[in-house]
Amino acid sequence: MLVAPPRAAQDHAARAMEPWAWRDIGGAASSQGQAAALSMQPGWLKKRHLLWFLLVLVLMHLSQLMAKNDDQRGSWTPPIEPPGSVIVTSLSEGSPSQRSASRASDTPQRQATSAPATPAPAAAITATRQQPPQASGSEAALRQAIQQWSQAWSGQNMAPYLGIYASDFEPPKGLSRTNWVKQRTQRITSKKSIRHEIQNLTVQINANLATVRFTQIYQDERLRARDRKTMHWVWRQGQWQITRETTD
Repeated sequence: MLVAPPRAAQDHAARAMEPWAWRDIGGAASSQGQAAALSMQPGWLKKRHLLWFLLVLVLMHLSQLMAKNDDQRGSWTPPIEPPGSVIVTSLSEGSPSQRSASRASDTPQRQATSAPATPAPAAAITATRQQPPQASGSEAALRQAIQQWSQAWSGQNMAPYLGIYASDFEPPKGLSRTNWVKQRTQRITSKKSIRHEIQNLTVQINANLATVRFTQIYQDERLRARDRKTMHWVWRQGQWQITRETTD
Protein backbone atom coordinates (compact mmCIF):
# COMPACT_ATOMS: atom_id res chain seq x y z
CA MET A 1 0.00 0.00 0.00
CA LEU A 2 1.41 3.37 -1.11
CA VAL A 3 1.39 6.22 1.32
CA ALA A 4 1.32 9.87 0.06
CA PRO A 5 4.20 11.98 1.11
CA PRO A 6 3.51 14.47 3.78
CA ARG A 7 2.23 18.00 2.91
CA ALA A 8 5.43 19.61 4.07
CA ALA A 9 7.51 17.47 1.70
CA GLN A 10 5.35 18.49 -1.29
CA ASP A 11 5.68 22.20 -0.58
CA HIS A 12 9.46 21.86 -0.32
CA ALA A 13 9.71 20.15 -3.68
CA ALA A 14 7.55 22.82 -5.37
CA ARG A 15 9.70 25.60 -4.04
CA ALA A 16 12.84 23.87 -5.26
CA MET A 17 11.48 23.66 -8.84
CA GLU A 18 10.24 27.29 -9.16
CA PRO A 19 13.56 28.82 -10.43
CA TRP A 20 13.95 26.19 -13.11
CA ALA A 21 10.40 26.71 -14.26
CA TRP A 22 10.87 30.53 -14.58
CA ARG A 23 14.06 30.06 -16.53
CA ASP A 24 12.37 27.86 -19.04
CA ILE A 25 9.54 30.36 -19.43
CA GLY A 26 12.02 33.28 -19.92
CA GLY A 27 13.70 31.55 -22.88
CA ALA A 28 16.57 29.69 -21.25
CA ALA A 29 17.41 26.07 -22.14
CA SER A 30 14.82 23.63 -20.87
CA SER A 31 15.43 20.18 -19.70
CA GLN A 32 14.84 19.02 -23.29
CA GLY A 33 17.31 21.73 -24.75
CA GLN A 34 14.52 23.91 -26.35
CA ALA A 35 13.93 27.70 -25.84
CA ALA A 36 10.60 29.04 -24.73
CA ALA A 37 8.58 30.96 -27.32
CA LEU A 38 8.53 34.85 -27.27
CA SER A 39 4.81 34.85 -26.71
CA MET A 40 5.43 32.92 -23.53
CA GLN A 41 7.81 35.62 -22.11
CA PRO A 42 6.59 37.55 -19.08
CA GLY A 43 4.99 41.00 -19.47
CA TRP A 44 7.73 42.93 -17.73
CA LEU A 45 10.29 41.61 -20.25
CA LYS A 46 8.13 42.55 -23.19
CA LYS A 47 7.83 46.13 -21.88
CA ARG A 48 11.55 46.30 -21.41
CA HIS A 49 12.22 45.29 -25.03
CA LEU A 50 9.67 47.83 -26.27
CA LEU A 51 11.33 50.66 -24.31
CA TRP A 52 14.74 49.78 -25.77
CA PHE A 53 13.30 49.76 -29.27
CA LEU A 54 11.68 53.18 -28.80
CA LEU A 55 14.92 54.60 -27.36
CA VAL A 56 16.86 53.38 -30.39
CA LEU A 57 14.34 55.07 -32.74
CA VAL A 58 14.58 58.35 -30.84
CA LEU A 59 18.39 58.31 -30.94
CA MET A 60 18.38 57.62 -34.69
CA HIS A 61 15.97 60.49 -35.29
CA LEU A 62 18.08 62.90 -33.23
CA SER A 63 21.25 61.90 -35.07
CA GLN A 64 19.54 62.58 -38.43
CA LEU A 65 18.42 66.04 -37.24
CA MET A 66 21.91 66.92 -36.02
CA ALA A 67 23.46 65.80 -39.31
CA LYS A 68 20.96 67.92 -41.23
CA ASN A 69 21.74 70.99 -39.13
CA ASP A 70 25.47 70.47 -39.65
CA ASP A 71 24.95 70.35 -43.42
CA GLN A 72 22.93 73.55 -43.35
CA ARG A 73 25.55 75.36 -41.28
CA GLY A 74 28.35 74.21 -43.53
CA SER A 75 26.62 75.31 -46.74
CA TRP A 76 25.42 78.73 -45.47
CA THR A 77 26.68 81.73 -47.41
CA PRO A 78 26.11 85.38 -46.53
CA PRO A 79 23.55 87.27 -48.63
CA ILE A 80 24.88 89.44 -51.43
CA GLU A 81 24.09 93.08 -50.70
CA PRO A 82 24.83 96.21 -52.79
CA PRO A 83 27.98 98.22 -51.92
CA GLY A 84 27.60 100.41 -48.86
CA SER A 85 25.05 98.11 -47.13
CA VAL A 86 25.65 96.96 -43.57
CA ILE A 87 24.56 93.42 -42.62
CA VAL A 88 23.98 93.00 -38.90
CA THR A 89 24.11 89.41 -37.63
CA SER A 90 24.34 87.84 -34.21
CA LEU A 91 28.06 87.28 -34.81
CA SER A 92 28.71 90.94 -35.59
CA GLU A 93 26.72 92.03 -32.58
CA GLY A 94 28.85 89.77 -30.38
CA SER A 95 32.17 91.17 -31.72
CA PRO A 96 33.47 94.15 -29.68
CA SER A 97 35.40 95.59 -32.64
CA GLN A 98 32.39 95.49 -34.93
CA ARG A 99 30.13 97.00 -32.25
CA SER A 100 32.57 99.91 -31.83
CA ALA A 101 32.77 100.37 -35.63
CA SER A 102 28.99 100.41 -35.85
CA ARG A 103 28.76 103.03 -33.11
CA ALA A 104 31.45 105.12 -34.85
CA SER A 105 29.52 105.00 -38.16
CA ASP A 106 26.28 105.99 -36.45
CA THR A 107 27.82 108.98 -34.63
CA PRO A 108 28.38 111.21 -37.74
CA GLN A 109 24.84 110.49 -38.91
CA ARG A 110 23.40 111.54 -35.56
CA GLN A 111 25.59 114.64 -35.55
CA ALA A 112 24.54 115.51 -39.10
CA THR A 113 20.90 115.12 -38.11
CA SER A 114 21.22 117.25 -34.97
CA ALA A 115 23.47 119.92 -36.50
CA PRO A 116 21.64 123.17 -37.35
CA ALA A 117 21.37 124.10 -40.98
CA THR A 118 23.80 126.81 -42.11
CA PRO A 119 23.31 129.07 -45.12
CA ALA A 120 25.33 128.23 -48.16
CA PRO A 121 28.29 130.50 -48.98
CA ALA A 122 26.80 131.27 -52.40
CA ALA A 123 23.61 132.53 -50.79
CA ALA A 124 25.62 134.74 -48.44
CA ILE A 125 27.58 136.19 -51.37
CA THR A 126 24.37 136.86 -53.31
CA ALA A 127 22.84 138.60 -50.30
CA THR A 128 25.97 140.76 -49.96
CA ARG A 129 25.85 141.74 -53.62
CA GLN A 130 22.21 142.69 -53.34
CA GLN A 131 22.90 145.13 -50.51
CA PRO A 132 22.60 148.78 -51.60
CA PRO A 133 25.82 150.86 -51.76
CA GLN A 134 26.77 152.91 -48.73
CA ALA A 135 25.29 156.39 -48.50
CA SER A 136 28.71 157.90 -47.75
CA GLY A 137 32.27 156.69 -48.16
CA SER A 138 34.84 156.31 -45.41
CA GLU A 139 38.04 158.29 -44.98
CA ALA A 140 40.09 155.16 -45.54
CA ALA A 141 38.40 154.59 -48.90
CA LEU A 142 39.05 158.23 -49.82
CA ARG A 143 42.75 158.04 -48.97
CA GLN A 144 43.02 154.86 -51.01
CA ALA A 145 41.37 156.57 -54.01
CA ILE A 146 43.87 159.46 -53.75
CA GLN A 147 46.79 157.03 -53.80
CA GLN A 148 45.33 155.21 -56.84
CA TRP A 149 44.98 158.54 -58.65
CA SER A 150 48.61 159.49 -57.89
CA GLN A 151 49.96 156.08 -58.93
CA ALA A 152 47.99 156.12 -62.21
CA TRP A 153 49.47 159.54 -63.01
CA SER A 154 53.04 158.36 -62.21
CA GLY A 155 52.54 155.18 -64.24
CA GLN A 156 51.03 157.14 -67.18
CA ASN A 157 47.98 154.83 -67.13
CA MET A 158 45.29 156.99 -68.67
CA ALA A 159 42.29 154.67 -68.26
CA PRO A 160 42.45 154.39 -64.44
CA TYR A 161 43.60 158.01 -64.17
CA LEU A 162 40.64 159.44 -66.11
CA GLY A 163 38.25 156.91 -64.56
CA ILE A 164 38.65 158.57 -61.14
CA TYR A 165 37.22 161.85 -62.45
CA ALA A 166 33.44 162.20 -62.23
CA SER A 167 31.27 162.63 -65.31
CA ASP A 168 30.39 166.17 -64.15
CA PHE A 169 34.02 167.14 -63.46
CA GLU A 170 34.71 170.86 -64.03
CA PRO A 171 37.92 171.23 -66.11
CA PRO A 172 40.05 174.34 -65.40
CA LYS A 173 40.22 177.39 -67.69
CA GLY A 174 36.72 176.74 -69.07
CA LEU A 175 37.76 173.74 -71.16
CA SER A 176 35.20 171.17 -72.22
CA ARG A 177 35.61 167.72 -70.87
CA THR A 178 36.50 166.37 -74.33
CA ASN A 179 39.28 168.96 -74.86
CA TRP A 180 40.53 168.50 -71.31
CA VAL A 181 40.80 164.71 -71.81
CA LYS A 182 42.80 165.21 -75.02
CA GLN A 183 45.11 167.75 -73.34
CA ARG A 184 45.80 165.58 -70.28
CA THR A 185 46.38 162.50 -72.44
CA GLN A 186 48.92 164.32 -74.65
CA ARG A 187 50.79 165.84 -71.70
CA ILE A 188 51.04 162.67 -69.68
CA THR A 189 51.82 160.12 -72.42
CA SER A 190 54.42 162.32 -74.10
CA LYS A 191 56.73 162.24 -71.09
CA LYS A 192 59.45 159.62 -70.80
CA SER A 193 58.81 159.22 -67.06
CA ILE A 194 56.77 160.94 -64.36
CA ARG A 195 57.14 160.99 -60.58
CA HIS A 196 54.21 162.22 -58.51
CA GLU A 197 54.21 162.38 -54.71
CA ILE A 198 51.73 163.60 -52.09
CA GLN A 199 52.76 165.17 -48.77
CA ASN A 200 50.92 166.83 -45.86
CA LEU A 201 47.55 165.35 -46.77
CA THR A 202 44.44 166.65 -44.95
CA VAL A 203 40.93 165.31 -45.43
CA GLN A 204 37.54 166.81 -44.54
CA ILE A 205 34.41 164.72 -45.10
CA ASN A 206 30.81 165.96 -44.90
CA ALA A 207 28.28 163.22 -45.69
CA ASN A 208 29.06 162.19 -49.29
CA LEU A 209 31.31 165.18 -50.05
CA ALA A 210 34.98 165.60 -49.19
CA THR A 211 37.65 168.32 -49.51
CA VAL A 212 41.29 167.24 -49.80
CA ARG A 213 44.39 169.43 -49.49
CA PHE A 214 48.01 168.34 -49.90
CA THR A 215 51.43 169.31 -51.21
CA GLN A 216 52.06 167.94 -54.70
CA ILE A 217 55.54 167.14 -55.98
CA TYR A 218 55.72 166.61 -59.75
CA GLN A 219 58.82 165.69 -61.79
CA ASP A 220 59.52 164.55 -65.36
CA GLU A 221 62.62 164.64 -67.58
CA ARG A 222 62.30 168.43 -68.03
CA LEU A 223 60.28 169.82 -65.14
CA ARG A 224 60.21 169.65 -61.37
CA ALA A 225 57.42 171.45 -59.50
CA ARG A 226 56.12 171.70 -55.95
CA ASP A 227 52.55 172.98 -55.61
CA ARG A 228 49.70 173.20 -53.14
CA LYS A 229 46.65 171.37 -54.49
CA THR A 230 42.96 171.35 -53.45
CA MET A 231 40.57 168.67 -54.70
CA HIS A 232 36.82 168.12 -54.21
CA TRP A 233 35.49 164.57 -54.15
CA VAL A 234 32.03 163.01 -54.14
CA TRP A 235 30.93 159.54 -53.01
CA ARG A 236 28.94 158.19 -55.93
CA GLN A 237 28.03 154.66 -57.08
CA GLY A 238 30.09 153.09 -54.33
CA GLN A 239 33.36 155.00 -55.01
CA TRP A 240 35.02 158.37 -54.51
CA GLN A 241 35.22 160.55 -57.66
CA ILE A 242 36.88 163.91 -58.37
CA THR A 243 34.50 166.80 -59.21
CA ARG A 244 36.93 169.76 -59.14
CA GLU A 245 40.65 170.55 -58.54
CA THR A 246 42.76 173.67 -58.26
CA THR A 247 46.52 174.25 -57.96
CA ASP A 248 48.02 177.19 -56.01
